[in-house]
Amino acid sequence: MKEQNLITRFQEYLSENFEPGDFIPGELELAEKFGESRGAVREILQHFGQLGLLERVKKRGTMIRSLPAGELDRTVAFCLRMGGIGFEDMREARLILETALVPYIIQRMTPDMLEALQSNLDRQKESLSDIPRFEELDREFHKLLFEASRNKTVRLFSNILSIVFRKKYRGRFLSEEWTAVGYRNHSLILEAIRCQDRRTLLKLIRTHIIPT
Repeated sequence: MKEQNLITRFQEYLSENFEPGDFIPGELELAEKFGESRGAVREILQHFGQLGLLERVKKRGTMIRSLPAGELDRTVAFCLRMGGIGFEDMREARLILETALVPYIIQRMTPDMLEALQSNLDRQKESLSDIPRFEELDREFHKLLFEASRNKTVRLFSNILSIVFRKKYRGRFLSEEWTAVGYRNHSLILEAIRCQDRRTLLKLIRTHIIPT
C-alpha cells in the first residue's frame, strides 16, 4: 500500500511538473522531496523505466520519454482490459465517442482517408465468408473513423474497439448473416461521409452500434 501511494504521488509529480524530454531531479533530491529512502526512490524510477516512461541517459540523468503512438496505444489498451471495466460500459463509451466524432469526420475527411475506407470496404466484400477476417476488417473500419477525426487524444480511445471486438463478446455476430449486415451498414456509412450528410451518418452509426 505504501509503495502504491508513492507510485501515485510520483506519477502526479511528473505529470504536473515535467514534459517529455525534460530531465528530472536525481535520486537524493527526490528522496528528500518525498520523504523516502533513496532505495525506495530508485525502485520507483526503475518501475517507471520498465513502463517505458523514463529513460536513463549516460552522464545526464533520467529523462521523461516521449512515447511513440504505438506504445501509447498498447498502454491504453492494456489498462482498459485490466481495469475491470464491463462490456456494457465499453459499448456505451464507443457509441458516445463515435457519434460525437460525426462532425469532425465530415469536416476533416481527406481523399487519402476516403481511399483507405473504400479499400477496407472492398476487402470486407471479399471476406464475407471468412468471418475472422471480416471481424478484423470491421474493427479496422471503425478505427479509421477515429483516425479521420485527426485528434490524437481521441484516437487513443479507439482502443475501446480492442475490448468490444473480443471474441467472447461477439459470439452471436460470428455468422455470414451478420457479415452481410455489417458490410451493408459500412457501405451506407461511407456513402453518407462522401455526401457529407451528418444527420444520416449519425443515424447510421447509432443503428450499427446499438445492437452490438
